[in-house]
Amino acid sequence: MGSSEPLPIADGDRRRKKKRRGRATDSLPGKFEDMYKLTSELLGEGAYAKVQGAVSLQNGKEYAVKVSVSAECQALLCK
Repeated sequence: MGSSEPLPIADGDRRRKKKRRGRATDSLPGKFEDMYKLTSELLGEGAYAKVQGAVSLQNGKEYAVKVSVSAECQALLCK
């Protein structure tokens, strides 16, 4: 049986931490409503989210936005 003492780790063998990826919204100032305007176009709908059209107020491009229901709302819907 081996000893219960920890083994030394050489500096070159240390684990490298993964870089934390930021969210796309982390770099944007302001709220979603200040950056985009949701359209009435409903592209799809599921049990916990819907996909709706949106237009960027900065450049006028159209995007699809996934709008999810929060956990608090889900709990209320299940009751």
